[in-house]
Amino acid sequence: MKTFAKFCLSFSTIGLASLLIANQPQAPTEIIRLDRPFLFSYSSWENKVKIEGGRAILRATPRGGAGVNLQPPVDLSTHADMVPTLRVSVGSGNRAANLRLMLSDDAERSGTWTFALPKTGTAWITPIDGSPLGDPSELGKDATGKSKGKPDLKRIFQYQLLGDWSSDESLDVDVLTIGAKPPEAAEKQAREKAKAAEAEALRQAEAAKAELRTKYGTITSRSPRFISYSFLGPKMLCLEFESGKVSGAGLAKYVPQPGDQQQKDDKKVFLVRNGARVGYLIGPKRDWLANTEKFEGDPLIDEYAADPQQFALQGSGIEMRPVEVHRKTRPINAAMPSYEMVLRHRVYLKLPSELAKDAQYQLTWGKLNVQGSAPKIQYSPEKIQSPAVHVNQIGFRPSDPVKRAFLSEWLGTGGALSFGDEPKFRVIDTTTGTTVATGTAKYTKKATETELIQNKQVNYSLTDVYRMDFPQLNKPGTYRVVVDGVGTSDHFPIGEDVWQKAFRTQMRGLFHNRSGMELGPPYTTYKKPRDMHPADGQVVYQSTHSVLDKNEAFAELEKTSTGKLVPEAWGGYHDAGDWNPRRVTHLKVTMAQLEVFELFPAFFAKQNLNIPKPTKAPDVLNEALWELDCFRRLQLPHGGVRFGIETNGDPIEGEVSWLQSMPAYVYAADPFSSWYYASVAIRFSDLVKPYDSALSTTYRQSAIRAMTWAEANLAPVRSKITWEMWDSRNLAALLLYRSTKDEKWHKLFLENSVLAKPEPKLFAYGTAIQTDAAFVYARLPQALGLAELKARAKAAIEAEAQTALRYAESNGWNLTTNDTGKPAFLGFYSSPNAIEVARAHFLTGKPEYLAGTVQACLFSGGANPNNLTYTSGLGVRSARPFKIDYRIPGQAIPEGITIYGNCDYVGWPDNGFFTWPIQWHVSRVGVPSPYNWPIHEALFETYLYPAMEEYTVDAWAPNVYVWGYLAARK
Repeated sequence: MKTFAKFCLSFSTIGLASLLIANQPQAPTEIIRLDRPFLFSYSSWENKVKIEGGRAILRATPRGGAGVNLQPPVDLSTHADMVPTLRVSVGSGNRAANLRLMLSDDAERSGTWTFALPKTGTAWITPIDGSPLGDPSELGKDATGKSKGKPDLKRIFQYQLLGDWSSDESLDVDVLTIGAKPPEAAEKQAREKAKAAEAEALRQAEAAKAELRTKYGTITSRSPRFISYSFLGPKMLCLEFESGKVSGAGLAKYVPQPGDQQQKDDKKVFLVRNGARVGYLIGPKRDWLANTEKFEGDPLIDEYAADPQQFALQGSGIEMRPVEVHRKTRPINAAMPSYEMVLRHRVYLKLPSELAKDAQYQLTWGKLNVQGSAPKIQYSPEKIQSPAVHVNQIGFRPSDPVKRAFLSEWLGTGGALSFGDEPKFRVIDTTTGTTVATGTAKYTKKATETELIQNKQVNYSLTDVYRMDFPQLNKPGTYRVVVDGVGTSDHFPIGEDVWQKAFRTQMRGLFHNRSGMELGPPYTTYKKPRDMHPADGQVVYQSTHSVLDKNEAFAELEKTSTGKLVPEAWGGYHDAGDWNPRRVTHLKVTMAQLEVFELFPAFFAKQNLNIPKPTKAPDVLNEALWELDCFRRLQLPHGGVRFGIETNGDPIEGEVSWLQSMPAYVYAADPFSSWYYASVAIRFSDLVKPYDSALSTTYRQSAIRAMTWAEANLAPVRSKITWEMWDSRNLAALLLYRSTKDEKWHKLFLENSVLAKPEPKLFAYGTAIQTDAAFVYARLPQALGLAELKARAKAAIEAEAQTALRYAESNGWNLTTNDTGKPAFLGFYSSPNAIEVARAHFLTGKPEYLAGTVQACLFSGGANPNNLTYTSGLGVRSARPFKIDYRIPGQAIPEGITIYGNCDYVGWPDNGFFTWPIQWHVSRVGVPSPYNWPIHEALFETYLYPAMEEYTVDAWAPNVYVWGYLAARK
């Protein structure tokens, strides 16, 4: 009996244990080993994440990803009903909320799961929505936005770990295991909840579409407008539409009306009239009214714009509908301050058969909510400008060794487009219509190839790019490039004065950015009252803050104000689209003017820039004087030069420069600013001497006093002098040596000159950038300097030029720079970074350097995917700059404003300066998502996108130098 009872007890115990084990969660099974390094990483994870010791170590921001190819592919089909799991260790530095896992098969079908991260510590985590391996919560899409389908679990070829891209917070996570386990009740419930949410989201999306159809389906004067049609071949029609418009800008004296109210928001003051904000009250007395801009217009109905059934062509006895419709949409303007955007839509219709040459077709677009009747289409490519044919709109001199256009088009939701191997092209005279050159387009980069940008192998075109060369064309005239079956480029000139016009346009931009003087007739149609001048009430105080302490530190300027007025602090150039600061480093563009004048004095002495002439010197020197004289006034009696003039923060919203109400401050003098000024002042002194000896003496003495003070006051701040500041000292000492022939300046120059080394590297960011000094040294008179160092300087400049030429050949658009790590922003796309190439040509006369200088100008001159120049008033069409003083009064854009241009906001996701307009504005309207656009094309014009549409005058130095060089060279 006891034995039986003991057996029953044992059986009961075993049964209970088995039951408990059966109800316990099953430990996850490892399905992918972390036993090989990441094959690739991108965006903020690039070169920052790694697999080491059987774990993935993720230290970056969430805006990135990394992956591994699995060879042979892994079979996960037996785990289809299981949920993926990650074992993670979350560090104290983590601020990211989620992590994602992507699995892809060898047919490029992918599924992605999102996991919520614990606060800290080590844990197993499962997908937020509980989705199993066989039914991913997110499927990969093709270029049209359609799902590619579920990945084949029998052939999982790649896995990726991804951030959630929702923020720029820090990611501090280790992934220890990638596993899978049977779903528990919680996962099943989460999956059911997610499925219900998906169904509800789909219902809401359909309801939103129905609302759009009802609200905007009726054609009115607010509906989108048809702009043009063009071709990308006999089976591809391209339509352009525009939606929305901006009006209402204006500035006038405020006339109060009954019921007016003022509404303060930080420093700005809105006028509220009839319950609505109608403008800003600006000026020191708030007695001027700057209107808020008005937006009017309906959106294009996306549903219809993407529907092939809405479009048809009838003609030549046939009717055909497109087999595919693709699209891209970008902003080209926005109302301020609402940020409602004007959009340009490009819709591509891929046709089932070829259009007949010169035949006419009637286009219809069904329910598409576009004003007016659809146009008749005539397939005559030699007469229709195609967005795929890109040419330098500045043009070419007859003797330019490079004359080149490009062929490419990215189809947005349709992805890459190939024009086949070696498409034929010809150049036609626009006056006579005759063909003057023929050729075959050659690939520069295919969509599947990489190019070197920012020292990274990337593809920033996302489509095939071809180049078309016609160097034999040397007859002056106006021409177009025609690609057979595709269409023509914009027109472009060939003439002796094309680069001269470009140089003059950029110089006009400097004139239009002058501070402290009235602008208007007879010098320009752009009108601006005298601004930022003490005689008009502008208050400028002296500060004790030096730029060597906490850098520019605007708040420190105000905090350390002495209260002493500085009436001489006026003039110079507005920094950018606003007017602060005016810093000594703006003299970089002044130095570019002086150097090209020095190289070709006879040519530039004849250039008429239509500016006031305070001296008998040529206009180029008078323009240089305007900026330089501002800093001579900022020179103290002891010789030290102050860094510049600044306010504590950006201008008050709505204000213009002549009605701005913020006090300004002047920095304390410092050695760096004094060196920088001295180098420009002594160069100006030498060049102006034949025209005004008294002015030359003034600047000569000023330069020597600045340099002498800087050296006498260097010791106490030596530890604060950065590497690039030493380069300014180096250049100033050399130019003083050349001018005065005093050997003490030569000795000072040699103290930190890279030319003292046997094989000097002139450009080494973080160490020394002494290209300017090397060019001066290479050209020293025979009696000055050391012959060995002159030879080194010449060879080193050639080495920089060769680096720039190799860089140009490594990318699809011949973008040029001798700084192979140069970030793709702040002027990278909008100016020819080829000063060293031009210098090498001057020193050697080698044709390859002249060719390299010309080709460096092509992209910014209009031969780019957007077919526009980056300088206002130049070429057939130009970019729209952010510049407050023309926008608020409602004036036309003044010529000569070169914007920063495209920026690699994807490659720099942790920098809010580049990303905030994308995140908050462009991503709402861009098609496809702006994160999927090719960077070479991604110019989004919202008016207030500082990283793209603003500028600083010192960034114009390459345009002044290179365009000036090409204009004057023999």
